[in-house]
Amino acid sequence: MRKKRSQYAGSEKRKRRIIRAALACFSKIGFVDTTMEDLHQLSGCSNGSIYHHFKSKEQLAAAVYLEGISNYQTGLLAELAGCTKPRQGIFAIIRYHLKWARENESWARFLSNMRHAAFLADKEDAIGKANLNFARAIWQFFSKHIEQGTVKALPPEFYISIILGPCHEFSRHWLNRPGSTDLKAASSEFAQAAWCALKAKKN
Repeated sequence: MRKKRSQYAGSEKRKRRIIRAALACFSKIGFVDTTMEDLHQLSGCSNGSIYHHFKSKEQLAAAVYLEGISNYQTGLLAELAGCTKPRQGIFAIIRYHLKWARENESWARFLSNMRHAAFLADKEDAIGKANLNFARAIWQFFSKHIEQGTVKALPPEFYISIILGPCHEFSRHWLNRPGSTDLKAASSEFAQAAWCALKAKKN
């Protein structure tokens, strides 16, 4: 049993190393020009190991995309879990979003540029499910504050759009011109705007 677990852990570690190597290659060389040999050289994994996990470069690119979504959403929800007040939650969400884009620039650019790539065609259900669960988790955080009268009562899908919509558009602009704006200052401005839009009038 221990041997099987060890083998599984080793296999998962190699898989993640291949995904990270692919992200680096796609960022530096471009998806079209990246070859399996490039992935072999950067990851240090054999071609056999790469093909064991991913049957094609397209399948690997889809895995890079899904891993990026998971990394972003898991981290954001972990930040939100530590918040108790709605304003605190809004500031945490936006601060995390822009911080993640800065610290994971290659991933952020890949997620933005490849959203409608052909290799994601058979992953739409998985992407949709991840995004739906993400939106529901954010709604659940704010729903209790709606009941307490500190946040406006709006359709559930409004919250993620109001909080992350402008911020997401700004981060796309920033990715095209890194360093053009102070992201820390930007996060405060966007967070305050979102709070003003969502707070109940008595607040």
